[in-house]
Amino acid sequence: MKFRPFFVLMGLAAMCVASTVQAQCGSCGGCSDCGTVVDSGCSTCGGGGASYTGDAGCGCGVSYTTRTVMVPQTVTETQMVNVTTMQQETRQRTYTVMKCVPRQETRTRTVTKSVPRQVTKTQTYTEMVASQQTQDYTVQVPVTTQVAQNYTVNVPKMETIEVPYTVQVPVYTDVEVPYTVQVPYTETATRTYMVSVPYTETVDQSYTVCVPYTENIEQSYTVQVPYTEQVSQNYTVQVPYTETMEQSYTVCVPYQETMTATRTVCQRVPVTQYRTVSKDMGSYQCQTVQVPASGGVVSGGCGGCSTGCDTGCNTGCNTGCDPCGTSSCGTCMTTVQRRVWVPNVVTEQVPYTTYTTQQVQQPYTYTVTKTRQETRTRPVTVTKYRTETKTRMVSVQRCRTETKTRSVPVTRTRQETRTRQVAVQKCRQEQRTQDYQVTKYRTEQRTRTEKKCSYTTETRTRTQQVCKMVAETRTRMVPQTTMTTETRQRTVTVMVPTQKTREYTVTEYDQVQEEVPYTVTVMDQVPETKTQNYTVCVPVQTQKAVQVNRTVMVPQTVTVPVSNGCGGAVSACGGSAGASVSTGCGGCGSTSSGCGCGC
Repeated sequence: MKFRPFFVLMGLAAMCVASTVQAQCGSCGGCSDCGTVVDSGCSTCGGGGASYTGDAGCGCGVSYTTRTVMVPQTVTETQMVNVTTMQQETRQRTYTVMKCVPRQETRTRTVTKSVPRQVTKTQTYTEMVASQQTQDYTVQVPVTTQVAQNYTVNVPKMETIEVPYTVQVPVYTDVEVPYTVQVPYTETATRTYMVSVPYTETVDQSYTVCVPYTENIEQSYTVQVPYTEQVSQNYTVQVPYTETMEQSYTVCVPYQETMTATRTVCQRVPVTQYRTVSKDMGSYQCQTVQVPASGGVVSGGCGGCSTGCDTGCNTGCNTGCDPCGTSSCGTCMTTVQRRVWVPNVVTEQVPYTTYTTQQVQQPYTYTVTKTRQETRTRPVTVTKYRTETKTRMVSVQRCRTETKTRSVPVTRTRQETRTRQVAVQKCRQEQRTQDYQVTKYRTEQRTRTEKKCSYTTETRTRTQQVCKMVAETRTRMVPQTTMTTETRQRTVTVMVPTQKTREYTVTEYDQVQEEVPYTVTVMDQVPETKTQNYTVCVPVQTQKAVQVNRTVMVPQTVTVPVSNGCGGAVSACGGSAGASVSTGCGGCGSTSSGCGCGC
């Protein structure tokens, strides 16, 4: 029912055309016996009247039919694929470990102790006695004088030189480059692998043990026996005191000096240039052309009329009535005015501004910081030292050497060979087979177009400012210090050695041996059997569901309008408004009897 408004509009248009034809043919007085226009319905020739508005007995109208079309539709399906997964299995194995079991043993060892005793001894020592002496010494005294010194200064000087340089200009060309693509594909392969299965064996093992034993030997040793003496000692002390002295020093005083130089500055200068621009200065113009009329081709029987041919009846299309209905009207042309764009391309010069770089010499001033030397005087506090001699009692630790004899236990070892049972972990090799997926690659040669960049070398020249240093010789006064030798006297304290005798008490130690018991922890090796769980990965083939999208064609029933045989003609029965207007049924024998449309 969605097409009904369209057919209603087409019916109204057909009625308007039929009424126009009747108005133009009204002066003729009706239709002839050959099927001309009448206003009372269908004639005896079977032609429909132009002003007929009813649809009783007519075969024209809108009809619908049902058709089946194939519509694409996406369907999701579930497919089962083979997947290899690794499944873990838990297995057990037995192994032997050696366990350490502690036990306590009581043993005896000989310990040597030192017993102290007091001994009085006499010692002769040398003591240093201080005495005063007069000594001459030489002193280097500095003397400062002003001396003229020549020095060289490098003065900068700017020069302009032409410097050639090389530029690499890129050139791009299209090059066909072959390349290789590795296309992957999958194959199923079988591989054989070896598995190490562990097992335990018990073997006899010989080992060597070092068994200790003790021997007593006589040993001579030397002992340094310490003793202490009180000694009177003279020592010298440097006592500081302060004096104020005048000191001359040189200071570099800075001052500012303004200098003038020239530098090269790059400036942007505007330049006016012209370029050619094409513009379309055309306009829209009205032109008179011959086009077909809106009614299209007018066809009819004998004496048929149309608004596109003439205003009268039986005068614009044909002048007579052909009883066989062979005469027809041609294409009706009309004159219309069209708005057409007429181009007019005009070329003109348009100015535009660009900027170029120019180097300009520009003077400028800069400030240089220089220094001059000035001699000044300042008071300086100087710390000096005088020598003083003092006396103190010092304890001197001294030693005497004594030789003694002692019995020393020496521990020695002898080697013994023993046998024990040892658990050895071994493995046997087993061969297994496994299927796996292998991804391989086949090589394909392809070609692609690449831009190849090559460079051509061009030599150009540019102006460059170079700073050169010119040497100038100048003179300045420099203070020079020379050393003068002077002889002076001073009093020096000299230490003179003196022999003296004193008594001191020394503590000596006697060595006494004693048997002392002690406890030792001995570790015994005991074998122990343990069970261990380990995990092995075993490949398992499983089925896995995978969602796959597929497009299928599904039939669907639709309702479409169909033609009833009237074509594009507009009849009084309410047919569609086509490109032509039928005003009769065509005369003799062109249609069947009744009110059908024989278009």
